[in-house]
Formats: sequence, structure tokens, C-alpha cells
Amino acid sequence: MDDRLLKDDEEKNRAIRPVTLRLPEAENSIAPKRRQPSTRRRPLEIEAPPVRVSSPVPRPRLARPVPLIYKTLEEALEGCREKHPLPTETLCEHTPSHATWLSTQLKQVKTRAQLEHFADSLSYRDLCMLFPTLAALKRRDELAQIQNLIRLRACHYLYLCGWLTLQQSYPRSSVAEALSDLCVILEDMRFVRDSERQKNRRPIPLPVISIGSWRVIWSRVPLISDIALPNSRHFISDIAGEIYDSGVDLFDFYLRYAIFPDLPLGEAITKRYNELVSGVSANPLLSSDFFDRFRTPGH
Repeated sequence: MDDRLLKDDEEKNRAIRPVTLRLPEAENSIAPKRRQPSTRRRPLEIEAPPVRVSSPVPRPRLARPVPLIYKTLEEALEGCREKHPLPTETLCEHTPSHATWLSTQLKQVKTRAQLEHFADSLSYRDLCMLFPTLAALKRRDELAQIQNLIRLRACHYLYLCGWLTLQQSYPRSSVAEALSDLCVILEDMRFVRDSERQKNRRPIPLPVISIGSWRVIWSRVPLISDIALPNSRHFISDIAGEIYDSGVDLFDFYLRYAIFPDLPLGEAITKRYNELVSGVSANPLLSSDFFDRFRTPGH
């Protein structure tokens, strides 16, 4: 009985296959805790666009100001006159305080770099006071600084201001010399500009527009240096001779070159032209200038 039971137990043990269980290691038996999000902010990583070295970064454009709304045509015209004054109107606004301010600013300029920076900071209204201030000054060092400003900001608008100032202050030598220097610079600039235009395309002449009597298109006023430099000893004679030889009407010539006949320069040109027409200039003894040398004041 006992042997039979032992055999049955052996058969049961043979029928059951041994199973091997592989338990995880101790360090892997514990599940990892969920990582809490860090409260420390990380810097944002933004991919920067590629930088082009060949082309400089353009200056951002300023937003256009909201245009004013005018109720009447008279208000609109008055607003245009205020924003875009004529050279004659701007010169009339010149006061001695402007010359004082300009002289004070120039005293603080010590180097050429400071002078160039100050010249670039001048607005168009500031440019109008350069030649009138030049006519009022006498010290040579102050005159030289203003002449340098004129050279640095050479443009046609500055020529108009100087040309009108010379007509008012004629025969002021400091204004004539600075204006002659400016004319030479503008002639060189015009030569370079015309040469570039001839290479690229044919120049198209501007049409002649009639805008009324004694109205000047200031952007088309030619340089008086095409006839003679203002600091020439024969400046008045050369201009009067050009009018006489060309046969053009006197006031048409004045309108073309923006010469005002009631200013000292215009009066001197008219006087010299009348002498050419009457033939007095052929005999210097008959000239009024010759007799003016011997006249006493009050006679």
C-alpha cells in the first residue's frame, strides 16, 4: 500500500514541469516617480533668421502723419504756405536771434567731426540763416566756419538763399565769395550728374510752363555762375553785357535768373544795362559812375 502511494506521488511529480520565475532586480522593482515640472523658466530658443552681410539693415520708415482737414480753400492754402514757404518768405523771417543762436552753436564746435555732425543736423529753415548770418559777421574765424557749413550742405536750395541774400546785401564781399564757392561745387556736381545721365539715357528737356507774370519756378532757376562768378570784379558788367548781346528783354532775363529789380543788385545791373543801351559805356567819361567819384555828399 505504501509502495503504491509512493509510485503515484512520483508519477504526479513527473507530470508537473518545473517553472523558473525571474524576479526583477531590486533597483528596477520600484517604479520611477513622475517628474514634477520645474518652476524655473527656461529661455526660449528662437531660431534667428540668416543675416545678410551684403545689404545693410534699412532704416524703419516713419508713419505718415495724419493730414489736417481744412474747412476752406483759404485755410488749405495758408497751411501750404506755412509748410512750404518760398525762399523769399523764409529770408524775411530771419531775425538777429537766429544769427546769435548759430554763432553760439559754432563756438562749441572744436573738431571737423563735430562740424559735420552739426551740418547734418541743420534743417532747411536753418540753412536759410547761413548766408544772412554770413553777411552780418566780420570775424574771419566765424566766417570760415559758416563757409565750411555751406560747403558741407551744398545744394540748389542753399544757392537760392545765398543768391537772394547777395541781392539784398550787395556789394558784400563775404557773401559774394561764399556764393562763388558754392556755385563751383554745384557746377561740379551737375557735371557728374549729367555725365551719368548721358551714359544711361538721353536727357529729356523740361517743358516751358507759363505760371503768370513774376512767378518763379525756383527749382529751375539756373546758376548765375553760368555767366559770371559773383566775386568777379566784372560781375555787373558781364551780366549787363549778356543781356545786351543776347537781345532778350531785361525783365524776362530777371525772371529767368530770379533777379529782383528793386534790390541793390538788380538796380546796379539795370543801371549798367541802360548805359550799354544808350551808348554811354562806349565813353567812360560819360558814365555816371565816373562823375559819382567827384560828387560831394548832399549834391
